[in-house]
Amino acid sequence: MKQLTLQHGVLLTLVAVTPLCAALSAEAQTAGRHSDAAFAGGTISGIIRDADGVPQMGALVQVLLPDTTPGASAITDSRGRYRILLEPGSYRIRATAALFMPAVREHLQIARGTRSIVDLTLSTLLAPTGWLPAARRTTSEPSDDWMWTLRSSASRPILRYTDPNGSVIGNTSTSNGTSTSSNAPSLNDVSDAPLAISSSRQESRRGVSGGRITLKNSDGGFGTGGSHSILVMTRVNEDGSGSVLRMDMSGPRTPYPVAPSAEISVGMQRRTMLNGFSRAVLTYSGHPELTSGNTTGMQGATLRTAQRIEMGDTLRIDAGSVMRASNIGGNALAIEPFLRVAAKAGGSVVLAYSLSHARGTESIEDLDRVQAATPIAVMRSGHLRLATGSHQALSAAGKVRGGGTVEVAIYSDRLHNPLIAGTGVLSAAQIAGTDGLIADPTTNTLRVAAQDYNSAGARVGFRQPVTRSLSVGVEGTSGRALRAARLTNASLSDVMNSLNPTRIYAATAYADGKVLRTGTTIRASYRWQPERTLTAVDSFRVTDESAYLSCSLRQSLGRTRILPQGLEAVIDLQNLLAQGYQPFLSADGQTLYLAQAPRTLQAGLSFTF
Repeated sequence: MKQLTLQHGVLLTLVAVTPLCAALSAEAQTAGRHSDAAFAGGTISGIIRDADGVPQMGALVQVLLPDTTPGASAITDSRGRYRILLEPGSYRIRATAALFMPAVREHLQIARGTRSIVDLTLSTLLAPTGWLPAARRTTSEPSDDWMWTLRSSASRPILRYTDPNGSVIGNTSTSNGTSTSSNAPSLNDVSDAPLAISSSRQESRRGVSGGRITLKNSDGGFGTGGSHSILVMTRVNEDGSGSVLRMDMSGPRTPYPVAPSAEISVGMQRRTMLNGFSRAVLTYSGHPELTSGNTTGMQGATLRTAQRIEMGDTLRIDAGSVMRASNIGGNALAIEPFLRVAAKAGGSVVLAYSLSHARGTESIEDLDRVQAATPIAVMRSGHLRLATGSHQALSAAGKVRGGGTVEVAIYSDRLHNPLIAGTGVLSAAQIAGTDGLIADPTTNTLRVAAQDYNSAGARVGFRQPVTRSLSVGVEGTSGRALRAARLTNASLSDVMNSLNPTRIYAATAYADGKVLRTGTTIRASYRWQPERTLTAVDSFRVTDESAYLSCSLRQSLGRTRILPQGLEAVIDLQNLLAQGYQPFLSADGQTLYLAQAPRTLQAGLSFTF
């Protein structure tokens, strides 16, 4: 009886409150329309970024009155932008976001009819350094992969639409309690992601979804030749969990008749205890064009898992593993753990220790790249083998004047069965008769296994932002790498037997980021080293493909009314000057080449929705 009475009481309360809520909602809508029409104050707008210049979606921007009471608020959109209407007066602007320290602008004066721009930068909760160094991405990485986005349950609902002129259309709460909003979003705005509109009368969607379609043609890349259709779908939930799906299907390739290749990646992320999170990415790849010995067709799978733990504001731990499996005339399996421990040493200095058996994976950020490297195995002495090794490094990084970052590191590597790239036409008999070789006849490229070797050296790097979205840097590295002897008329086996681990020095200059007002994203680098060097120095951190002059460009084409927003032209160039080629003679007298980074070209169109 008591339970029945309670239920009836709740029901009666809802019946009584519902008309009142509807009346208040209608009154708020009317007041909002009236305030838009009669408003004669000022406007503030801007972009909220992190210390690396990345716009922050979902940040809360508050306008505080002199007595610190809230006057108005807004939520940044997918490009970190906000816009607020204010009455004339003096205000304090504060921006907050999950996992960041608040940013404040004091004594902002708003006059009638003025438009003020207030851009704010958010620092991480743990240190002003942002826990640098962040691993520098190589120019050859696919730029259409998903970057994981963290949002805690404290994140506010997100406004996701803009007007046709690019201005943020936001629901803002003014000091008198009314809501103001602008026109409905246009169809051109879906390039920023599906809408998640928030107001006092409409609950936002719990998460943000998006995707990208890329059509491109590739020339000269091992396992990447011909036309490719790439689809990436992402989902980020409000609690910080998320998922991603990436599919890459090749088209028909001639004159070598072969079935299409396929690569599929599925990634997941979830929040964990101690302000941490975990990620897992599973990638399957099928390449029927690859040939090794008398076997054609290779299948591979890679499972990458990692977890981050943060202990207060002094210690950060990344731990995980990479499992790689390959099948081509047999099976090869490698399980490669990695660990990175970073600690504040006072001030803006961060000390870190890294231990990794997985090349290119030292921290959880390396799982941002959804597409994993294809696990290539070769047959040596009757056994199928993958390239493996181990890496240890000690590093110190810190901020300097002007916002730059300096990093110093020492490292020690052990490399087993390293693969060296080559290009040229090989006959079926030559492919079958060469130990440790796998070929891609569709692009006339190859990989051949070299001798094991050890390396130890040091690395010094400096990175400096030149604008809010563009950075440049330099880096010097010392260590051992495989270097070819000066041979003129030599067979492939002669060249491979001549390789010798030699201490060399390499230097890199690079630029990456967005060029303001152009819609251009650039990632370019020139890595100099002796031209007869066939493996990378500090190869666990720097891939072989990053040698010499490489460049990746994304140019927005949707900045006019003719083409839709979200449409981009994509160009990826590797070893543009074709440096470092080592010629040798095959058994039939043809000239073939070994090169740390054979020249490749990829170009196409991409559409983000």
